[in-house]
Amino acid sequence: MKAISLVFFFSCVLGQAMGQNLVKNSGLEEVKNGVVGFRGVSGTPDIASVDNKVIQYPPYYNPYLSAIPGRSVSSIQFGEICFCLWFSSGTSELMQAELRKPLKKNREYLVSLYTIRTAETEPAIKEITTYFTKHPLLATREVYGQARHKLTGIAIPYTSLTSATGAPIVSQDAWTKVSGVYKAKGGERYLTIGNFIGANKAELDVLNPAETDTIKNYKVKGTYYCYDNLSVMPLAENLAAAAIPGAAITEPSASLNTTLAIGKTITLGDINFTSGDHHILEIAFPTLDSLATFLLAEPQAVVHVQGHTDDVGSEEDNLRLSLHRAQAVQLYLLQKGIAAERITFRGVGERMPKVENDSDENRALNRRVEIEIRQR
Repeated sequence: MKAISLVFFFSCVLGQAMGQNLVKNSGLEEVKNGVVGFRGVSGTPDIASVDNKVIQYPPYYNPYLSAIPGRSVSSIQFGEICFCLWFSSGTSELMQAELRKPLKKNREYLVSLYTIRTAETEPAIKEITTYFTKHPLLATREVYGQARHKLTGIAIPYTSLTSATGAPIVSQDAWTKVSGVYKAKGGERYLTIGNFIGANKAELDVLNPAETDTIKNYKVKGTYYCYDNLSVMPLAENLAAAAIPGAAITEPSASLNTTLAIGKTITLGDINFTSGDHHILEIAFPTLDSLATFLLAEPQAVVHVQGHTDDVGSEEDNLRLSLHRAQAVQLYLLQKGIAAERITFRGVGERMPKVENDSDENRALNRRVEIEIRQR
């Protein structure tokens, strides 16, 4: 009964922590003289809409109705409106979204959105970049990266959003969810989306071996992605829940048998993640894909994902890494079609070692993510 109560308690805390999306009009469906809460702040970002729901003016056009190769979006998955941006290695259109309230200092936020590639012949990128500010940026048709844009030459502390696997965003048919974690300075009210200088450099440099400062007459080649369903949600409560002093923690199953069945626990070792980070490596894909297939076939099964680390580094850093790795597994399963209410996750850091942290081999065993399959 105590274990059940604890699970219920953590579920409530997690629900509160992840309950409010701070992006105003996150699905872009509210329209009043344009898309409410969104505005282009560099170049001429395009709004894709069904039946020209959003009225635009030249040189804008509707990518949803466009027949231009590489500049048309095949579907709008979330409602009837999304936005699209052109960018190269050194220049980018930018779109700014307004938040419902300021971010709190030193709190971490999960930032996510869905994106889709439009051009098969141009290289696929690996990350979408975002930039938080306290004040709105000046709207201009000058393109960021060109000499006349006010942000050009400034080192932008952007937040990188990637897929749960860290793989390139290649699909032109299905929307891909990308996510990242941002630690707020305090007071940020605006989120800007684009390709900030330095991002996707290796992928995009091949388009323009010697990029110039002008995009007139398409002298600079770029690529084009569309975006929808933006989200900014607080993560700090998750860390607080995982670190409650004296809270009992349900021990994972001692069995390492990975046969998929309710009551079993799957263990992903440290080699399944980027070293010191939370990105899932390809070696883990078959296991997670099999788990997703099992869950789709067994609607009464749910999973609880728990991240662990060794004792190297600070307790706070270890707690954060363990949480982010557990969350990466959740995001992977979400992208495979598993409903969010069937996946709970948390990080416990170094608090539950499997063995003593007295050798490199033992510390490697303690760096793990355990996925417990439970009855709904």
